[in-house]
Amino acid sequence: MQKTTRRHLLQAAAAGGVTAVGLGTVFGAGGQLPGAGDEHAHDNRLLTDKRALAVISFGQWEVDPDDTRGPLDRTAAVVPNNRNVHKLLPFEAEVDQGGAVSFIISGFHQILIYQDRTLEEVQAGFAATGTVLPPTPPGLVEYTPDRVFRGLSPAVTTLDRVESVNFLQPGRYLVVCGVVPHFNEGMHGYVNVKA
Repeated sequence: MQKTTRRHLLQAAAAGGVTAVGLGTVFGAGGQLPGAGDEHAHDNRLLTDKRALAVISFGQWEVDPDDTRGPLDRTAAVVPNNRNVHKLLPFEAEVDQGGAVSFIISGFHQILIYQDRTLEEVQAGFAATGTVLPPTPPGLVEYTPDRVFRGLSPAVTTLDRVESVNFLQPGRYLVVCGVVPHFNEGMHGYVNVKA
């Protein structure tokens, strides 16, 4: 990917009909975007290729015409919890550094993201030193080493939602469901962030 420079922006602006004078007011005298050099400024590089955003389905509601339980009716007073498929699709996603993943969450799930860890490492660490948070049952995994993100508790939010996570550093990230039974059965996937 080509680095965005003042020259490239001026070329693009000329092609789009924006004057250099107008861009000068954006850049200021130093030739930098506002916030450049600020340690809290966000990386505003333009990510435009297919790795700028990935979408991961975090659990899915099943449709099976042959199921003897009949069709799944989510408007019913009690939705059967055994009709949710506990998969991350795709299992491996790839984004560029600074890109994002939008997790489309269906059902009672919580996103936990660990940097440079495997499922087996996190499960072993949780078994040795982790704790279980409410709601009990089923409980939520509380294991913090190398955890870089914990999503909303499914006990205090709507079951179906979208959570978008921006990845600022390259690496391989393990994504697991923090609901204890789903965690124990190995509901997980990976996000690979490319430099």
